[in-house]
Amino acid sequence: MVEYGRGASWNKHCFAVADAAARVGAALRGRLAIDLDFLWSAALLHDIGRYVTHDPIRHGVEGYDLLTRLGHEREARVCASHILFGLEASEAARFGLPARDFVPHTVEERLVPLVDFLLEYDKPTTLDRRFSSLRERNADNDFFLSRLDRARERAEVFMRQLNGEIGDRSVESLVAAIRR
Repeated sequence: MVEYGRGASWNKHCFAVADAAARVGAALRGRLAIDLDFLWSAALLHDIGRYVTHDPIRHGVEGYDLLTRLGHEREARVCASHILFGLEASEAARFGLPARDFVPHTVEERLVPLVDFLLEYDKPTTLDRRFSSLRERNADNDFFLSRLDRARERAEVFMRQLNGEIGDRSVESLVAAIRR
C-alpha cells in the first residue's frame, strides 16, 4: 500500500489514527470483543483514498474503490463508513458507492471514525474543536454540512458508551496521550 501514499502529508494522520485506535482498543480488550489487528489496519487505511482527492466525502469513496479492487473488503467498508460516521444507502449511491448503508456497526468500524474525529491532522483534539474545524473548512460543501450534526451525534453517543466501558479513563484522554 506504500505506493498510494508515499511521502504524502496525510500519512502522518493515518498513523496517528491507527496508534490512537490501538490504544483505545487495548483499553477495551476484555470488556468488548475487538479484533485489534483489523482495527489497526482499518485505521491505517481509512484515508487511503486521499491519494486521489482530499474531498471530505470522495476520499472515502476512492479508498473503498481501491481496497475493494485489491481484495480488502473489510477495510474498504471502513473507508466508506467513516465518512460522516456513516452514509445511508441513498447517500452512498449519490457518490458512486453501492446503494446500501455504509453505517459503521462493529466496534472496530465505529472506533475508526470516532478516533479520526479526535485528531486534527496528527494532533489530539476534542470533538467540539474538531467539529468546529470541519464546519469551517467545509463551509462551501452543503451536503457535508447538512450531515455534520448527525455525525457528531453518532460520535458522542458512541464515545459515551465507550467511556462507560473503559471506566477509569475517557476516550479523549486515551487519544490525547498519543504524542507524535
